[in-house]
Amino acid sequence: MSEPKGPSIRSSEPETTSSAEEAGCLLDSLHLHIFHLLEDQVVQHNQLSRETSEARMILARVRLQEGNQRTAAEAQLPRCRPYKALCRLVEEARAWGTIVNLNRLAVEPCRGYLQPVTNIFGALVPMSLRVASRKWERCVDQIVDCANTQRELQASISSIRQLRRSLYPSYPHK
Repeated sequence: MSEPKGPSIRSSEPETTSSAEEAGCLLDSLHLHIFHLLEDQVVQHNQLSRETSEARMILARVRLQEGNQRTAAEAQLPRCRPYKALCRLVEEARAWGTIVNLNRLAVEPCRGYLQPVTNIFGALVPMSLRVASRKWERCVDQIVDCANTQRELQASISSIRQLRRSLYPSYPHK
């Protein structure tokens, strides 16, 4: 009978090499993911800038067309009960961290969920102001997307740092 052989140094070398190669591939894929996230972030910021510029231009045009006419009805504060917001920000836990979701609620006047832009202090709001309001709603959606991309980017960077610490424990990390 042959005696069972103990683990040799040569047999453990390929395992460490393959695990080091796998870790290197994982680092490469994380860096590539970061580049894609950075590209997405730049595109989202450009879209957000364009949307806010368009909304500001519409608001400026409304102000120019309507003028600075202030009536007594517009200057008074509403005496009805305050309305509830139609949007809620909710954080959800994911494998890589938390994300922010924007939940839009339906307009339900009986429950207090009103859309205040259609009627302010008893005066009808011009259509161009409603268009600007929709633009600002899209801006809020863009901001939520930007925040989620930023959170995913930060989670990827922290994953790279943790992986580097586990691969190179003697290397000084910031």
